[in-house]
Amino acid sequence: MQTRSLMQQPEAVLEMRGASKRVVEGFNHSYRAFYDLSLEVFAGERIGIFAPNAFEAKALVACLSRVEPLDAGTVNHNASVSWPLGTNDAFLGKLSGHVNALFAAEIYSQPGQIDEDIRLIRELAGVDESMFHEPLADWPSVLRDSLKLAVPLAFEFDVVMVGRTSGWNHRAIHPNSVRIRKIFEQRIEGRTLIVCGNAQPNLAIDYCEEGLALIDGKILYRGDTEVCLQMVKEESKRQKERRRERVSKRVAKLVGSDELDDSELDDSLGSNISEDVLSLR
Repeated sequence: MQTRSLMQQPEAVLEMRGASKRVVEGFNHSYRAFYDLSLEVFAGERIGIFAPNAFEAKALVACLSRVEPLDAGTVNHNASVSWPLGTNDAFLGKLSGHVNALFAAEIYSQPGQIDEDIRLIRELAGVDESMFHEPLADWPSVLRDSLKLAVPLAFEFDVVMVGRTSGWNHRAIHPNSVRIRKIFEQRIEGRTLIVCGNAQPNLAIDYCEEGLALIDGKILYRGDTEVCLQMVKEESKRQKERRRERVSKRVAKLVGSDELDDSELDDSLGSNISEDVLSLR
């Protein structure tokens, strides 16, 4: 009798199917971040997401974590997933840092761990006990950013998502940076990691084993992170040249001139398109 051994398939912790998302800018503009996108992320994978425009990668990370809703399609979580580190619009400025942290701890802390998690949050945020009990709106912006990073790091998630971690350079040797890096490495040990490569390119290169290049709403490459970074840089340059050509023709038609100098063209580009949100229509 013949026997057949079956290799155990890795578990998909995140599953995105037929997903589309447009990002709204202002009152009457929206930009396509991705469309009809399907993606599986398996346990233990470490992935950096790169795109020519920051809003595309940011939107994909936000939708994978379900912080932002999709316009179409589905995202399924088969494990606990953090919100993107460094981002939290749920904090209330009228409440103290302690109360904001306590609200999260009451949801995510393990039984009996709330006091210890609150202590860790205060330590990672780099504030003393007095300031910790002051309204968050009175904190310096750099310390508010530190709290946004500290709160999700206090808890254990199967999938760690990283957005824009303002105020933390993981390569720095400052004691607070080293302290955050130590707990970050503990949190991702043996777990899944997804990093917004546009916001944290060095973090993605240092910690991610592979990258996704999201170009024109689709994943065109999945592999080496530095290859992804180079691909999106080249695509960003091509998009800029195409925009320059379109704007040059448009303005030349309006002023009745076939050519514009660089300063006039740069002024036209700057008045119509922001640095971070660029149209892909």
